[in-house]
Amino acid sequence: MTKGIILILSTICMFLSLILFKQNKQIKKINKVLMQIEKGNFNQRVRLNTNNRNMEKLCETINILVNKFQKILIEYKKIEESRKKIISNISHDLRTPLTSLLGYIEAIKNDPTLREEEKEKYIEVVYSKGKLLHVLLEDFFALSKIESNDDVLNFEKINICESVRMSILTFYEDFTKNNIIPEIQLPDEQVFISGDEKSIHRILNNLLSNALKYGKDGGKIGIEIKKEKEFVRIIVWDNGKGIPNNEIPHIFERLYTLEDSRNTHLQGNGLGLTIVKKLIEKHGGKIYVSSIPYKKTEFSFTFPLVQ
Repeated sequence: MTKGIILILSTICMFLSLILFKQNKQIKKINKVLMQIEKGNFNQRVRLNTNNRNMEKLCETINILVNKFQKILIEYKKIEESRKKIISNISHDLRTPLTSLLGYIEAIKNDPTLREEEKEKYIEVVYSKGKLLHVLLEDFFALSKIESNDDVLNFEKINICESVRMSILTFYEDFTKNNIIPEIQLPDEQVFISGDEKSIHRILNNLLSNALKYGKDGGKIGIEIKKEKEFVRIIVWDNGKGIPNNEIPHIFERLYTLEDSRNTHLQGNGLGLTIVKKLIEKHGGKIYVSSIPYKKTEFSFTFPLVQ
């Protein structure tokens, strides 16, 4: 009897020893992988052949955490690269008008041969360059606030038709100067969305400004509101030179500009459309682009409807 009990206990002890030895070996393997990850090798994953469910769960959890951390690290690197690009482009875009602005100011101040009409013309150029700098800096800080979630959006019930009318009036002088009568198509009924009024005007103004900047050579600019089942669609269009197909996937990227935008008549800082897309997404909407040169370039975006 005693011998039988001793034999059973011995067998149990041997079995437990084998389990502990196997688990210890597995733990050492896990530890080895974790040490590689700690050194920065995030392609490492824990892979074990085991029937121990708890050990399997541990490995799964470790691998999930490493996957998440790797994604965060990749995103951080993208943000860092983008930040460097932003600083580089902002520096370039600031330096160019600043250098020009200072040149004109120096001429006004120090050139005794300048006639009064020339001085007036130079002052107008200085004012124009100053406005360009102001817009660039405003967009830069706006995008920084949006991306860091520091912007506080005050959502309220907004009549989107009224917002469109207000934005059209903002550009009345620009339309008149370019001999453009905007084509406006709004529904007879009132259409309401939930949104931040300041952001809605920024979206509309940026898109109308973009249509003027790149589409005025076509002579037609329009804005249209379509009420659909669960959302409202706003379309801003022009019949200008359009956007090449290979450019369309990139136009919402930070500081991406069409080659022509470096032309003084088509100058852009590449932040306006990025801001537009991010603000639309914060309102639960989406934006789409299509372009047929000198026929129709269309920015179409949606917002959820509210009753």
